[in-house]
Amino acid sequence: MLTALALAFTEWTGGYSLLVDLEGHGRESIDNDINLTRTVGWFTTIFPVLLTLEQISQPVEALKAIKEQLRSIPNRGIGYGLLRYLSQNSEIVTNLQTLPQAEVRFNYLGQFDQILPESSLFKLSSQSIGNSRSLQSNRRYLLDINGFVLVGQLQLEWTYSNKIHQRSTIEQLAKSFIKALQLLISDCQSGTSFSFTSSDFPEANLSQNDLEQFLAKLIAGVRIKTNENRKHPRYLRTLTRSERYFIP
Repeated sequence: MLTALALAFTEWTGGYSLLVDLEGHGRESIDNDINLTRTVGWFTTIFPVLLTLEQISQPVEALKAIKEQLRSIPNRGIGYGLLRYLSQNSEIVTNLQTLPQAEVRFNYLGQFDQILPESSLFKLSSQSIGNSRSLQSNRRYLLDINGFVLVGQLQLEWTYSNKIHQRSTIEQLAKSFIKALQLLISDCQSGTSFSFTSSDFPEANLSQNDLEQFLAKLIAGVRIKTNENRKHPRYLRTLTRSERYFIP
């Protein structure tokens, strides 16, 4: 979804990057001396991420780039808030406070269908809960996007100020997002765009370029052997376990 969002924004702005605040909900353990077994709830984290698509033209390449950028963030971004608000190092705090403020927030809330079992006495209500904050308060973001899965469908809520953006502008941005998301899904389902990235093999300590060169040599070697074996059927063999893993 973040790749589709980045593609939609780059199409809209003509740029190649998107600064967005991400909201995470987890139970990251940042210190072995802190016992969380009796702590109820999750830890909400908000942290900025610069999604960059420079010199990328294909949607699948964009997906790989965003995937690597997100995986490079340790502990789902919880360290940002700890350093900015709890650090005793004034230089670190000042540097974080002076960073550009994201104008967009993206928050994926997960699959609501899994919150309550089908046999539960409770069910999600369709009634409005009203405003969750004062209408007189200032917006922190020009565009606030909340996504979730309900009744097997992905739903996104785009919240904005009609004093800054027209409804038609946000609708066009949402349509661009849907178009990009559908294209990514189609490419992934086709099987022809399947590939690995360096973060899939963290112990190998490979760059993306090193990994692509290795895979290219492996696939080329298998194809050469296959072409040679077509002349001599008695030498036909099955792929090794590693070859089956790397070659779609």
